[in-house]
Amino acid sequence: MRVAFHTLGCKVNHYETEAMREAFVSRGAVSVGEEEAADVYIVNTCTVTNIADRKSRQYIRRMKKINPDALIVVTGCYAQVEPEEVAALPEVDMVVGNGQKSRICGLVLERFESRQNSGADIHVLSRNQLTEYEDMGIVASSEPGMTRAYIKIQEGCDRFCSYCLIPFARGPVRSRDPEEILQEARMLLDSGVREIVLTGINTALYGTETGSSCSLSDLLGMLDSIDREFRIRLSSLEPTVVDKDDVENIIRHRKLCHHLHLSVQNGSDSVLAAMNRRYTRSEYLDIVRAIREYDPLYGITTDIIVGFPGETEEDFADTLDIVRQADFGKVHVFRYSPRKGTVGASLPDAVPGEMKIDRSDRLEQEAQKVAENFVRSNCGKTHTVLTEEIRDGYMTGYTGNYIKAYIPAETDGREIEAGAFFRVHLIEPFRDGALAELEHAL
Repeated sequence: MRVAFHTLGCKVNHYETEAMREAFVSRGAVSVGEEEAADVYIVNTCTVTNIADRKSRQYIRRMKKINPDALIVVTGCYAQVEPEEVAALPEVDMVVGNGQKSRICGLVLERFESRQNSGADIHVLSRNQLTEYEDMGIVASSEPGMTRAYIKIQEGCDRFCSYCLIPFARGPVRSRDPEEILQEARMLLDSGVREIVLTGINTALYGTETGSSCSLSDLLGMLDSIDREFRIRLSSLEPTVVDKDDVENIIRHRKLCHHLHLSVQNGSDSVLAAMNRRYTRSEYLDIVRAIREYDPLYGITTDIIVGFPGETEEDFADTLDIVRQADFGKVHVFRYSPRKGTVGASLPDAVPGEMKIDRSDRLEQEAQKVAENFVRSNCGKTHTVLTEEIRDGYMTGYTGNYIKAYIPAETDGREIEAGAFFRVHLIEPFRDGALAELEHAL
């Protein structure tokens, strides 16, 4: 049996696709590219926006056209939130929700071998049934030359931000056993990985459920103690969960990169309250100051939503101001999209579409200026870079504080290898990062 995958959305989805792929291969299936002819196509969907739902439907139709006789299986967040809608699509043969992905291989093999053609099977648990962390096994495959790998440590969210469907799509908070995380980390390091990224639906919630004895900081300490030369990143931290004291405790770990993705979502207190974000702009900036007191060049990236219902020009000015104050290394800008079933979808004072476009354009321009200033503040300094790939004559890789470094691929007559740590001197802003000069290998 030939099986192909297409993944939309977050890093957790990509991680889970790899777990599903390994399960199929271990049962004798052959994994092929999504543009190739396959017996089974699995679409791992996202539902964070209406656009994500539309893209999911487009890929479902596209895969059916490649092989009209193939079994089309839809999983992920769109499948979880709207199983009947997905099942009604004429191309779909099976709908598998979150919390059931560990069963997907067995379900597909059973359906494939029986050759049933009786409409779409639905295998979806309700949110209240998603009570245990789903064990999808150890994901320890590493492609040759891969330097970075993700480890899922946590599932679910209980924050219920008023714009977000994810608590409904992923269920309540469940944390992965720390010993399994450590085992996966060691196996990845044995395969040559040099950077491990801890990811989850809301990573900061790791270990917060009742009865848990391991906090996120505890887990970082365990990983920190592994006697290998590697570094750790956190995919994100939520200020709805952590405060200044929590962050000060987390960033002290030696192998943790000096970079955090800390989603602010908006710079206005009134909009943050309407979003149910549970912190003020002042509290967010307190976290930023604590990080920068620890390291003035600590990299902070963020997400911001513009055009949330009720957002005024004064609110938007507060957002521009917080971007300048926080000195973000990168800002991901999103225009608000109402999602059925969320509180935000029923709020009055919708912001007109053309105003959302104008504000997102202005915010992106300001964010670009701030990002360039952050790079400039790092120029003249020495950083450690993990090299990744050669592109247009430059070896590229990221500093610990998440600046993309461009190093001439040949230095002193020798070619720089990928997957190694080097000390480099950042010279000047270049492309989407900084031009760098090699100092020495580590």
